Amino acid sequence: MRYCQRRGAAIDLVLDRSRNSRAQFVFTEIKRRPVIFWQTAKVVRTARPGVRVPTRKASGLGRLHIDVDTRERYPYRFAGRPVDTGRVALAVGDYAVRMGDGVIATVERKRLEDLAGSLIDGSLGFVMAELAGLPAAAVVVEERYSALFKVPRVQPGWLPELVARLQVRHPGVPIVFCDTRKLAEEWTYRFLAAARRELGGAGDEP
Repeated sequence: MRYCQRRGAAIDLVLDRSRNSRAQFVFTEIKRRPVIFWQTAKVVRTARPGVRVPTRKASGLGRLHIDVDTRERYPYRFAGRPVDTGRVALAVGDYAVRMGDGVIATVERKRLEDLAGSLIDGSLGFVMAELAGLPAAAVVVEERYSALFKVPRVQPGWLPELVARLQVRHPGVPIVFCDTRKLAEEWTYRFLAAARRELGGAGDEP
């Protein structure tokens, strides 16, 4: 066995064999009885061919509460989603979900000009180091990746290089580029809902 890691209601495995090496145990309940499923990556692809994004509401938790940092201007409203929001002074990030009193996941939101400025002055590196201390965290950018090459008064390629360096230093904190504010809001909702489900101890069907 080359890898074994618990991830919420599942245990991911990478076995020391050439075929079907990726697999997992999934712990769930059916009619209030505990059940354990064993599945390989091949089985999952066969059962749901071509499916790559959820087709139902992300959380499976009923209503989701998201904390919004008090310094966030024009915050996401998550309209049409089963979400309640509250203003809280977050230590890091702009949107967060909790388990008890502790933050289990947070998202730092950036517009292109904010991202460029924080890359140039080095502040994003400190933010990502702090985000890396949380169970789940990410940076979401309201712009396409290609826009980094077009920022005025900056040598082309320099900002993408800085992004790449930060991703290598903090591989557990993805920097996700979404084309628009609306898509960034949708991604933030799904990320936080998934974190609440996977890390918050809420069971659901696999």
